[in-house]
Amino acid sequence: MSSSNNKINLRSKLESILFAAGKPLSLKKIADMLAVTTTEVEKVAKELEQIYIDGQHGLEIILHQGEVVMATRPEHSELVKDFIKAEELGDLTRPQLETLSVLAYRGPLAKAELEQVRGVNCSLILRNLMIRGLVEMTAENSLTPRYQVTVDFLRYLGLSSLDKLPEYETLSKDEVLNQIISGQTTQPSGE
Repeated sequence: MSSSNNKINLRSKLESILFAAGKPLSLKKIADMLAVTTTEVEKVAKELEQIYIDGQHGLEIILHQGEVVMATRPEHSELVKDFIKAEELGDLTRPQLETLSVLAYRGPLAKAELEQVRGVNCSLILRNLMIRGLVEMTAENSLTPRYQVTVDFLRYLGLSSLDKLPEYETLSKDEVLNQIISGQTTQPSGE
């Protein structure tokens, strides 16, 4: 592969990483991931910065004190704020409500346990509920993060504690759910 193609490939990889990260990353971390030098990453980040600076894009590259981030352009900040606010305050989807119910009655749970109960991948749902402030990771010192509902969740429902939820005593100790969570049985089909 030619040097020119390597450079384009590196630029493409950097752009993908920055887009997926959504937060500032150190040049060193990126260099380690891409198996190149920090100097190469910085050079390519500067090239991307120039590509996005033309005003034809809704994004920009910010390179500051050894870190680089892809961000929305400042002139679109109000539009982005309005979009995020609408997303946060919009109606909860059925999968989000199901996830909240499971966590409210049975949490804290590891993602794998939650997925065992729901029968589907819950990564995006958990992320969106965390953005809304309705779910949080527990502060346990464990290798497997656990998720639980937040005080904001209780406030949203107008409750002072989880045991005020309807049928909390019964549902929080349901034996079928215990078996599903522990992986001893699978979720009934059609539910």
